Amino acid sequence: MIAFEVVFYASFAIFAAFLPGEAAVNAFNEGTTAFGTLAQFFAFGISAMGFLLLLHLLHARGFWTLIGPYADARRDLISVTCAVGLLLLVLELAPPWIEISALAEVRALSVWLTLVPVTLVALLIQVGTEEMVFRGYLQQQFACLSNSRWVWMGVPSLMFGSIHYWNGNGAAEGIAWAIWATCLGIACADLTARSGNLGAAIGLHLANNAFALLVVSVQGWPSSGVALFLYPYEDPALYAYGTEALMTPWFMFQLLVMLTTVYVMWLAARIAIKR
Repeated sequence: MIAFEVVFYASFAIFAAFLPGEAAVNAFNEGTTAFGTLAQFFAFGISAMGFLLLLHLLHARGFWTLIGPYADARRDLISVTCAVGLLLLVLELAPPWIEISALAEVRALSVWLTLVPVTLVALLIQVGTEEMVFRGYLQQQFACLSNSRWVWMGVPSLMFGSIHYWNGNGAAEGIAWAIWATCLGIACADLTARSGNLGAAIGLHLANNAFALLVVSVQGWPSSGVALFLYPYEDPALYAYGTEALMTPWFMFQLLVMLTTVYVMWLAARIAIKR
């Protein structure tokens, strides 16, 4: 795992080294433009190649030992992506609606529609890499060590959740992200165990990330470069609440909504794979 961490962090430096000029490197590091946002996710491809090389060198294993049978994985990927995507579309269309008057920018529809397929490919690389590591490799490795679901589902999910702490703007928001990502990891781990392949887990993860990136964001915030609707820039420090906010009603409600969304996505995915 330490070796993969080294490969993961090095992959972004390697990707940046091939970019044409300082402006492109700065856009990549900031991730606030369409180019920068997409480049960050495409960079996961280098992480994936490095991980697969390590897998071969350390375990003499290949790509499909992580993914599972091709036909099953492809079927589950498509069905779960569509099912969870449809669910999230319904949730987006339900109240409370986006306040158009409060927006700073609505991206040109023709430009946004052009970005959608490219974003989906970039996200497939990103979530595919993460699922190979956490639900493919780590889940299998821990299952070899223990028959307990608490171990082979729980430990990789806790590791997955912990790295999402840094998505938050402060301690409270970081903990919310970590709890949410841990539960998402458990949902993906369960789907992997039920289906025997990574297709369903990748599909759920892909649909979730696609809606998170493509619909609403804030101008100038990381990964805001492909969103259709953009709210005016606000200093992220305004949301850097400390741990004293953890037990406030607004935090508890926000976390409940986040976890409920994970639960209904998991249900939609189970219906899609009929397991």
